[in-house]
Amino acid sequence: MKSERIKELRKKHGLTQQKLGELIGVKKSSISQWENDEHSPSGDNLAQLSKVFGVSAHWLSTGKGSPDLSNVEPAVIPQGNRVPILSYVQAGNWREICEQATTFDGNIEYVAASVDVGPCGFGLWIRGNSMTPFFNEGDLVIVDPDESPRPGDYVVAKNGGEEATFKKYRPRGIDENGQEVFELVPLNDDYPTMHSDRQHIEIIGVMVEHRIFRKR
Repeated sequence: MKSERIKELRKKHGLTQQKLGELIGVKKSSISQWENDEHSPSGDNLAQLSKVFGVSAHWLSTGKGSPDLSNVEPAVIPQGNRVPILSYVQAGNWREICEQATTFDGNIEYVAASVDVGPCGFGLWIRGNSMTPFFNEGDLVIVDPDESPRPGDYVVAKNGGEEATFKKYRPRGIDENGQEVFELVPLNDDYPTMHSDRQHIEIIGVMVEHRIFRKR
């Protein structure tokens, strides 16, 4: 059963229901309901689960075929907006230099997004392991500065330094001055959470696409 596969894979990866829920942006109760076969994950949540577990979404849903992702036929990626792939320093200052992006030298790499993004959309290679196991070094994310972050979104932000950072967005309410308070949360517990009421954080954009490349 699908519920049994979800439970077995969660335990195999050493994840609690709480941690798995955080990784895919749902409550612990939803994971419990899936594992008890009370409800089934939606298409988006099923895709997120398959990425976390590293298995085919079709196999996870039906039990048919092979769980090996290498046996899944590749999807056709539509050619959308052409966006530049930025360094972390460029991304940290992107709001200021977006309009001058055409003045970049010929060393800038571009990629076609498979979703609609605003005119200042950009790509960013994931580095480090603060967002494992869902995001790994060498993954590519497409970011749209015109999107407003919602709870559970993954964002690129700047925290006072020159470089950008990539973290999960978690709102915490409104402070006494009427300003929104939020946290930027790493998925790897070995890294600290950033708090907007303790340090200046500027949201640069929201991730709208995640591409995983097979490592050899």
